[in-house]
Amino acid sequence: MSNPHQVTPQIIENDMNRRHFLASVPVLTAGCAALVASGSASALNQDSCERKARILSAAALPAIRSDQLSTDALIIESVELLRNNRQWLVRVRTKCGVEGLAVAHGGVLAQTYPIFTGSVARHAVGTDARDWENTLNTIYNGRGGFGPNYKWQGLALWVSVASLELAVLDLLGKAAGKPVTDILGEGTLRREIDVYHASSNRGNAPEAEIEVFRRFIDEFGTKAIKYRLGARMRQTEQSDARDRELIPLMRDSFPNHTLYADANGSYDYESSVRFGKMLSETGHSFFEEPVPFDHYDETLAVRKALEDTMVIAGGEQEISLRHFLWQIEHRIVDLPQPDIFYFGGLTRSIRVARAAHAVGMACTAHISGWGLGSYYAAVFAACTHNPGPYQEYKGFERDLPAAASSGRLIAKNGVLVVPDGPGLGVDLDPAWVKDCEIV
Repeated sequence: MSNPHQVTPQIIENDMNRRHFLASVPVLTAGCAALVASGSASALNQDSCERKARILSAAALPAIRSDQLSTDALIIESVELLRNNRQWLVRVRTKCGVEGLAVAHGGVLAQTYPIFTGSVARHAVGTDARDWENTLNTIYNGRGGFGPNYKWQGLALWVSVASLELAVLDLLGKAAGKPVTDILGEGTLRREIDVYHASSNRGNAPEAEIEVFRRFIDEFGTKAIKYRLGARMRQTEQSDARDRELIPLMRDSFPNHTLYADANGSYDYESSVRFGKMLSETGHSFFEEPVPFDHYDETLAVRKALEDTMVIAGGEQEISLRHFLWQIEHRIVDLPQPDIFYFGGLTRSIRVARAAHAVGMACTAHISGWGLGSYYAAVFAACTHNPGPYQEYKGFERDLPAAASSGRLIAKNGVLVVPDGPGLGVDLDPAWVKDCEIV
């Protein structure tokens, strides 16, 4: 089966020979490098060592392009968390008067905001915004009189970090007079981003779900769609019956669309293989989280059982960069999917994309539907080599008074156009922002 999520790897430092390349990666284990250098490693071991080296080397590169930033220091003077009803914002200001503003993930921050205000924001105050990636490390490991946050690792920490990072990136872009895509990853590679529409429904009747997608397609013109299977981290007789009916009905109803299916960890191994074969036989293009997200061994077994017939996607719930790199190294999934919010922001997600690209894999961002989530996924796709054919889109929240001076925040004919204005390129109604309360 042709895999649209397979890419041609870009090998960093192509002129390096094998041993020189391995020796250049300090995080590679000494034992592995020694085996290759001594010539005692088998060809398989050597290939494995080189694969790991490419992954680690690619992920270690800075995600922010320092040569594109302002030459003047941007010392952060304040970090504020704002709320207007169900929408949450982060505002960052420097001593020289530059401001960054980003829409955060209100659904999580409404429950975990003390982590942001008490444990995350203070690490950024007094630092140079241009040094954000080092600040990111200190947020995790601690600095000066501020303790580490690694014990909070999970949505409580990483959604807070991602929300802060988005405001910092907006600030960096505005200070440089450039769109954020110019200062991230590989720079602006594309502005028109093809999207797939993801449904949030589970458990409704198959015919009702078909009608939901007909409305999506009429409104946004998407050429690809993703729907949900199972009962979310569990399996019931009712969900199985719905899945058996819905899978072929989706293909019959949308014969010319690219179809994706997301089980959210609902199945065991046997059911994953059974439904995976149904998806393959009906021309689906990927199968997301067939088994629980942290069951790496079962995920790998499903991938191998469906190899060459179905692309297995996953990573929505992953919070560890090292775990992501390990999954890429051992190809636990075919298509890694870091969530821009859940995984801690664009810079960490770009590192995952680079690691995947180094070994010929695509990397498509996952996004929850809060705020400007779908737009942030488009930003990721605009500045990475290997985002895959379509990016996740969950519509636009109508209670958010946001607009783009160029580009657009709402899909049209299945395409989002990433703005080219300074920073995030998003304008929020000043009166609405003024009405926000400071948390």
